[in-house]
Amino acid sequence: PASGRAADVLACAHTCFDAAIRLIRPGNRVSDASPPLNAIAECFQCTLVEGVMTHNMKQFVIDGNKCVLNRTSAEQKVEDSCFEEHEVYAIDIVVSTGEGKARVLNEKQTAVFKRALNVEYSLKLKASRA
Repeated sequence: PASGRAADVLACAHTCFDAAIRLIRPGNRVSDASPPLNAIAECFQCTLVEGVMTHNMKQFVIDGNKCVLNRTSAEQKVEDSCFEEHEVYAIDIVVSTGEGKARVLNEKQTAVFKRALNVEYSLKLKASRA
């Protein structure tokens, strides 16, 4: 069981996630989702990490065109639009007890690979093609 500031961060992330689920509804605006999340983080004396975005998803596309900034900043701007029916979003909530800036602890490189839709792959094995 967590206690102290660790419990605050977990409770803040859970509450922000619940709020994001309720805010991402058809008819709501993308710009209206960020301020309540920041208010929740302030209540827990935490901060949302800069640069973390919630993206819409499509078939074979993880990061779609529509995105929601969890924490607004001067360096990053997103296009304001409305949420529509039948859209799917990957909600990313990252909370910190510090200043809300990501830092590198060790120099190990990680990579996330995604499929390029404009490239056709020719797989050798029949099972792979299936």
